[in-house]
Amino acid sequence: MVKKSWRPVFTEASPFCRVVSTELPLKIAKPIFASEARPHERWGENAPSGFTLIEVLMAAAILAIGLMGIAAVIARASVQDVRANHISRANFLMEEFLENATRAQYSAQTFNALTDTAASRVIDGVRFTMNCTLAENTPVERCKEMTCILAWDNTSPHASARYVYVFSPKF
Repeated sequence: MVKKSWRPVFTEASPFCRVVSTELPLKIAKPIFASEARPHERWGENAPSGFTLIEVLMAAAILAIGLMGIAAVIARASVQDVRANHISRANFLMEEFLENATRAQYSAQTFNALTDTAASRVIDGVRFTMNCTLAENTPVERCKEMTCILAWDNTSPHASARYVYVFSPKF
């Protein structure tokens, strides 16, 4: 049996003061559970490198959540793109109709012949329906106010746009 001697141990309390203890220095005990040990203590010098199964599963879960968010944004963007395309087509149809109706302002005969109009056209499988009503002497005498409602439906929520145009005689 080896006899341990009691010798003073000096520790630094501050740069100006030393504390003297007569106790034996404590040995650091090895952890009881393997998970508390550092990897190099568990495996020695041949510590395996890489990821644990939990780390891989957590990374895969985070990646899956991110990819689902991106997929939802892409799906929503494609729906909005189709909606914007239908609105643009509706505007072009209305613009075409109003350009043709505007020509009536330059002839008394065609201006007086302007009446309510209803039309329907299918473009790329989408039905566009236009209903126009004409009000005489509105907002000023001899003028005509045309209110058109252009609606379309392509198995999505029914959509429509309202246009108001005033015709004044130019003859």
